[in-house]
Amino acid sequence: MITKDSKTILVADDSIFFRTKLSDMLVEAGHKVRFAKDGREVINEIKIDSEGLDLLILDLQMPDMDGFEVLKWINDNGHRDSFPVLVVTGVYEPTEVMDRLKELGAAGLMSKAFTPEHTIFMVNRTLFSEKASHGVHRIRVPVSIPMDFHVGENRHTGFLLNISENGVFLHTKVELLTGSVVQLKFSLPGYEKVFEVKGIVRWTTTEVANKTLFGGSGVMFTSVDPADYELIKEFVIKEGKRLGLVEGYTSS
Repeated sequence: MITKDSKTILVADDSIFFRTKLSDMLVEAGHKVRFAKDGREVINEIKIDSEGLDLLILDLQMPDMDGFEVLKWINDNGHRDSFPVLVVTGVYEPTEVMDRLKELGAAGLMSKAFTPEHTIFMVNRTLFSEKASHGVHRIRVPVSIPMDFHVGENRHTGFLLNISENGVFLHTKVELLTGSVVQLKFSLPGYEKVFEVKGIVRWTTTEVANKTLFGGSGVMFTSVDPADYELIKEFVIKEGKRLGLVEGYTSS
């Protein structure tokens, strides 16, 4: 979940605690961060350097000028397509609010209660949406699941931070080489059985795993029991629907 394609993100929130917390997560994930404490500072930042901004994370509830007013200004001043906007809120928003945000061009809505894994998943999914448009698009959902894995005769522990029907992101401090074969053993929320899957390491960021929450390896499944595969796919689709990630799903 650490990207080597660093992007510049403007975080707009009136809470210094949340700005700092979110900034720490984004920097750990490989991005650069700018700040704004209210809507007027957001507008000033956009006026100064709109082309140098890759993503705006915008608090919906801010004093003086709220997130809706900022989105309206962005639309009225020709910046709707300049960069994506992720709206963040500390409260549950009803459907009519979601519809209004979509009309104003927001790319998505995040909760302040999201886990770090979910937050970075949403950010990277928004920043690198063009990568998902190449080839067949599949759902990948954020999770935080402890697991065991074997490389040869050596047993280790780690965490699954996201999963698709075809692979996982494995957070571990164990150095795994690209091409390594791993045996994964994990459970999924709502399912009683233990899944045992063989996979191959496609890419790795374990060299920075001691410094960040997001170091680890991308593992592609190579051998899955057909019945287990259907259960994993079922879980991914259900979780994708719950999180609003199912649009554009293709199964093969």
